[in-house]
Amino acid sequence: MKSLQMKYNFVHILFWVSYLSIYGYIAIFLQYRGLSNTDIGIVSGGGAIFSIFFSPFISSLLSKIPRLNIKNLILILYLLMFGMFISLFFITTPIWVIMLFYILLLSTVVSIVPFLSMLCMNYLKDGQYINFGLSRGLGSIAYATGAIVISQLIELFNPTIIIFAHLISSIALLYMLFSMPDYQTHQQDTKEKQSTAFSIIQNYRTFFMILVAFSLMIAASTSLSTYLINIVKNLGGSTSLYGVAVFCMAASEMPLMSVTFRLLKKYRAETLILASAGFYLIRNFMICLAPSLPILLIGMMFQGFSYGLFTATITYYVNDHLAENDQMMGQTMIAMMSTGLGAAIGNIFGGILQDTFGLNSMLIFVGILTILGFLIMFFTLKNKTGLSKRPLVESYEKN
Repeated sequence: MKSLQMKYNFVHILFWVSYLSIYGYIAIFLQYRGLSNTDIGIVSGGGAIFSIFFSPFISSLLSKIPRLNIKNLILILYLLMFGMFISLFFITTPIWVIMLFYILLLSTVVSIVPFLSMLCMNYLKDGQYINFGLSRGLGSIAYATGAIVISQLIELFNPTIIIFAHLISSIALLYMLFSMPDYQTHQQDTKEKQSTAFSIIQNYRTFFMILVAFSLMIAASTSLSTYLINIVKNLGGSTSLYGVAVFCMAASEMPLMSVTFRLLKKYRAETLILASAGFYLIRNFMICLAPSLPILLIGMMFQGFSYGLFTATITYYVNDHLAENDQMMGQTMIAMMSTGLGAAIGNIFGGILQDTFGLNSMLIFVGILTILGFLIMFFTLKNKTGLSKRPLVESYEKN
């Protein structure tokens, strides 16, 4: 059991380093290739929009192709990313080709996230306990540490170094993934039982409204994250300090994610989700109003109480509140509404507002989205919070 937990930990660690290489340095890499803030917004937003349709399509392949499983599907997706990233190493013009390839990269790596959650949930249903929050938190630590290292490498060499970081971490990830034992498959293999995004919206209204609120807050935080390099430089920082800021943000996720399972033994998931929304207010406004780099870094460290707490909690929420044949689509919808719809709004409008009206206009936009998201979350969950024991905690404790 400990060996399985350790392997799952490394799967997350390596995945989030490969994810960092694509998402964490999008602005720096594309600026190096000659793209403007508006171009970067179109790329990141386009990737997010495409993922809204691409992610559920990829997830549906598990039920449509008889012998396809999560491991093999992840392998296929990584081979596609290898080809696109290697191409970007050599392609310098035309810009539209660079934009197209990066859009495909973004949507592909996002589509893998729900499969990592389902791996854990399927092992849990087999009676093999895995602490998802711990593994996901270690992934955040790896993301944070990787940000520091890659930032230094970029200053020593150039932004194309992220391609090598992606290849090395991805190959190691695939090796670790295929070393994990198989589990009894819980995926439904008939088209009649396959759920859709529309059926999830219709059958789980509270879950959908939680995702709507979260998508607005993610849109706000995505604008801050994607264009963080501009905020850092506006306050007098450099690329190295940008790496420190990303480290503070990602490293803060680990403590909250690792203890989420324990918190859910005492508090209802809705309570923790609403609390995370409140911390989003603190996080985003501290960053937007930061008069200096130290205050900015403190704001970044609220990432754990906001994004970290929400991400771990919503994963268990899906497992507890959605029917088994709806859970894969439920996990996919989290990605669709956050790194899909939310990221699209934040990236596209964040880039356009900066190029048109300046950085402050984007920060005002972020503040408005954060308040709207919190209000929707508050009115959705205000009567559902309290102390409670999760339905599946008792069964896990027996194992």
